[in-house]
Amino acid sequence: MLKFQTSVRLSAVMPALILSALASTALHAAPLTVDSEKQKDLSITLYNQNLGLVRDVRSLPRINPGQTLYIRDVSHQIMSQTLQVENAGKILEQNLNNNLISVYALLNAYTGKTLQLARFNSVSGSETIIDSVLLSSDGNQALVEYQGRVETVPVNQQGWRFIFPSLPEGMQARPSLEIRSAGTPQSSDAVLTYLTSGLSWQMDYALVLNNKGDQLKLDGLATLINNTGVDFKNSKVLLMAGQVNQPPAPMLRQKTAMLMAESMADSGSPQAFQDYQLYKLPQRASLLNGQTKQVSLISSDTVAAEKSYHYAFQVYPTLDRQTYDQKPDIRISFINGQKEGLGFPLPAGTARVFSPDAEGLKHFIGSANIQNSSKGQKVNLPVGKAFDLTIKRQQTLFEKNYDSFLNGYELQLSNSSDQTKQIEITANFHQDWKVTESNQPYTRVNASQLRWTISLPAESSTQLKFKTELKSLQKKN
Repeated sequence: MLKFQTSVRLSAVMPALILSALASTALHAAPLTVDSEKQKDLSITLYNQNLGLVRDVRSLPRINPGQTLYIRDVSHQIMSQTLQVENAGKILEQNLNNNLISVYALLNAYTGKTLQLARFNSVSGSETIIDSVLLSSDGNQALVEYQGRVETVPVNQQGWRFIFPSLPEGMQARPSLEIRSAGTPQSSDAVLTYLTSGLSWQMDYALVLNNKGDQLKLDGLATLINNTGVDFKNSKVLLMAGQVNQPPAPMLRQKTAMLMAESMADSGSPQAFQDYQLYKLPQRASLLNGQTKQVSLISSDTVAAEKSYHYAFQVYPTLDRQTYDQKPDIRISFINGQKEGLGFPLPAGTARVFSPDAEGLKHFIGSANIQNSSKGQKVNLPVGKAFDLTIKRQQTLFEKNYDSFLNGYELQLSNSSDQTKQIEITANFHQDWKVTESNQPYTRVNASQLRWTISLPAESSTQLKFKTELKSLQKKN
């Protein structure tokens, strides 16, 4: 009697255990899908070289051991080999599913298989549907077989359409990360960190030079570009200034990710990081796919500046019978110092210079590239050629001696403006040299440069005459 009751009890318990095991297996097998609606935080770092670092925090439910997790709304250009996943259990396997739905992808998937071909008759208003085998497709024409015949069918042409029986396994509307985890004991906030192409930024400066040419107003705009195929909404945005080799070293990626997670001041001022400069926008921003956004990054209303005129030429041990009629370069210069009105790192970018006329209307007067400029560095911007200044240069002497060459030059400098202007003349040498004669005081800048600084009163002209001796280059046996 006791054995019978035990058997009855076991018989009653067994279905429950089986159902429980089946439920557990089903739960284990059922994949989880997490999209951008589960996003809790987002940070992106943009580099100058078509590179971005994304730190994406997603809210996850408890993950069963071996359960597959699909994470959607990631960059279409993600570098999957750089993906790092935290707080999602031990990662057993991770895949990037980038087999996206398109007409051409479906045609490739169904090559050699049966599908339906529909043709609409515009005269009768009826549509004919037949079963056929897709033999091949080149994107414009498809070869199909039906009723023992092989025929061509236009792809994406009005009146024809393909009917596919089902969506091929693994094909999806948007890229996703597929992760298989050892499981988590409870819900968590997973952190995804990865590098991606399609993100970049560049710097553009607008400089307004006053009439005297001794002060300018500087506005620096950062242009952010997103071509990743996904939107980055309400994100912390950081900008890395400097040349970074791709791909960055793992340690650099880890430190960058850590720095992105840290709290930074909202002033927008740059912070030194690993020999680069890191800027943080003072407020969160949304950078949508295909969008180009401009944000103010640097500004100063009063920067001490200098406008100068420069002319340089080469001195060779050759005879030159030509006469050169040229204009000197206009150069706008400023020191990136605190007392001069700046004093913080300037990212490389294009500087466009404007200046007001007598009525206060601003006019564009030239542009130049600013290289990455650290504090205390001098920035030189050659923005154009001086209209009212003219330099005529010709060679007046050429003699060859035993071990040297004698060269003579004459420069006619003219200023047709109503203001005194100063011109810096530089002669560049490519072998040993010395000055034997000069009618203007000069400075030996270094082993290859000779320089004169000449002041020209309004509506005046003057001459620069000099002679040099160039040593012959000794040939090695």
